[in-house]
Amino acid sequence: MRSILPPPVLLALLVPLSQSMVRPAFAAEPEKPWRAAYNHCQKLSNEGDYTGALEACEQAYALNADPGILAYIAQIQIALLRPVQARDALVRYLRSGSIEHEDRKTAEAQVRYLESQIGTLSVNILVEGAELRVDDQVVDAGTLARGVQLPAGAHRVTLRSKGVTFSRFIVLRGGETTQLDLPGSGTLSLSCAVAGARFFIDDREVDAAQAARGVSSAAGSHRIKFQTEPTNFSEQVVAVNPDERTHVVCSGPPAEGASSEGSGMNRRGYWVTAAGISLGIAALGTAIYNGNEYDRWQEANTQLGQNMPRLKFADAQQQAQDNDELMASIKTRRKVSIGLGIASGLVTAGGVALLFADSAAAERVGSGSWLRKLAGGVSVNGAKGSGEISWRGAW
Repeated sequence: MRSILPPPVLLALLVPLSQSMVRPAFAAEPEKPWRAAYNHCQKLSNEGDYTGALEACEQAYALNADPGILAYIAQIQIALLRPVQARDALVRYLRSGSIEHEDRKTAEAQVRYLESQIGTLSVNILVEGAELRVDDQVVDAGTLARGVQLPAGAHRVTLRSKGVTFSRFIVLRGGETTQLDLPGSGTLSLSCAVAGARFFIDDREVDAAQAARGVSSAAGSHRIKFQTEPTNFSEQVVAVNPDERTHVVCSGPPAEGASSEGSGMNRRGYWVTAAGISLGIAALGTAIYNGNEYDRWQEANTQLGQNMPRLKFADAQQQAQDNDELMASIKTRRKVSIGLGIASGLVTAGGVALLFADSAAAERVGSGSWLRKLAGGVSVNGAKGSGEISWRGAW
């Protein structure tokens, strides 16, 4: 092997440690197919077409396994911002025997630099038969066992299991291993206006104070049950998303065998109204979370503008891409929040209409209207930027 001219200026800027490159030794002989492919690779690389250059160089190496071609492939992978593939190519290059001392030192320095730009993702999957994707690429079992090596920065991790998809964004640091448990966990909070209600999550009883604060629960489906005297509400199945809070209120018709005595309340009206309130809570929670994310986006955007002169091209490009992805998710959640708010208003209005119809029917048969009793126990406490609605009374 022999040294060649310095690499293209762009590659030198991307990897400051790279001060030299190697090329295969050429003898005075007719051009062979591998040499034609290699010359085409160099031409495309100098023109900035790194994807085409990589394909041509890999074709040349398949025809002639010269380690110099591997070194050139590594530089192209660096230009394509693929530190894992670039490092792997240089490791293969270093394993070849005929490398001059200076070339070996340069390649070893490049490997050390590239390893500082690579993070390892270790994933612990808590469900069976799940498919794992990282940045939309399927991860096989072998790679998962070794740890997924990726460029440092933000990545999207997606887990698909039994028709349900969980997605998370994670930021990897160069030279470090990040542990991730999937599908992760969220928070379940329960409430019920009936005095003395008991709360159950997957048949495990939770005390009222803990239910109000929220219970950490694995992402996925959970069975929720409320028990009161003399009424037991029907069991509900709710979905918990990773890193999100899900609030459940006692609603729905009583379970089979429950008492039908008490108020003349229309069960459908209660159910529909509770569903509308739940949608409203979800809309409010989404809006609050989105506001925090928008503040984070503004801060990241400001920092990027301030640090732009000092950042490397690759780092600036990665941060700008992360900010764009964050803004896209903010816009999506904004639409979701608006949709939930509209649905909440419509569903709640329908439930209230059913409740008023039930109240009128109760008046006609001479019984006391449960709606009047409810209204008599409602109190409102408002302050700037906040508000509270409470109710006291017996059903």
